[in-house]
Amino acid sequence: MSKIKDAIEKAKRLRGVTTPFILIGDDDSVKDEAVPQAAKTKKIINYSPDAILQHNVITLTANHYELSERFKLFKTQILTKTQTSGDRTILVTSCTDGEGKTFTAVNLAITLAREIDQSVLLVDVNFRHPSVISAFGIQTTEGLTDYLLHNKSIPELLISPGIEKMTILPLGNALKNPTEMLGSLKMQHLIEEMKNRYHDRYIVFDGPSILTSVDTLVLSKYIDKTLVVVESGKVAPQQLSDAIKLLGEEKILGIVFNKGNLT
Repeated sequence: MSKIKDAIEKAKRLRGVTTPFILIGDDDSVKDEAVPQAAKTKKIINYSPDAILQHNVITLTANHYELSERFKLFKTQILTKTQTSGDRTILVTSCTDGEGKTFTAVNLAITLAREIDQSVLLVDVNFRHPSVISAFGIQTTEGLTDYLLHNKSIPELLISPGIEKMTILPLGNALKNPTEMLGSLKMQHLIEEMKNRYHDRYIVFDGPSILTSVDTLVLSKYIDKTLVVVESGKVAPQQLSDAIKLLGEEKILGIVFNKGNLT
């Protein structure tokens, strides 16, 4: 068992922690070249096959069966935990940068969209370092920041990447000091509107890391649940413990163990 797993098990014993632990696997070895054709619907900017290979969007490729199955199991766990509670807004974060937040958010969103009864909105809320649309190879300079700063309507900012029942709200231009904007009434009302408009839709937010800014803590107040991505061998047990304490365990939907051994 890794040091991270040991830390979580110790935390459970000491504090009665019931946080679920989910193993995703290693996203560094993905080099598949087989990509299915995107479904054709209205208002599509199709994803780039080259980009999804480069950014390890494994749920849109034909191989990597074991990793894809992990995300299907992951989806089932999330549906089981959220469908009765009505928690349909999920923030994906990590302790530090570079642990696989966007990898997890993107592949989770695609897997959820393939559920028969669900649609998905994937929202980039990493205001300092947006990365969602680059994973799909989509070029745009407009997004959420244009709604917040320039009163553009949300419908004109939404993108369908050519994946059935999935829509993306890009961030737009990055901001250096977004904390006040994240905590604004306009942002709060938008998240509430996203949640309540369609009861068969999940909203997955790709957020910043917890220990590098206060942005995630501000966002987590208005989003139902949070998934914490942990890279094997990168995060110290104390960092994970600090992150859980900052968020509050009642807010945590699960801990995603990334880049670990699948065997």
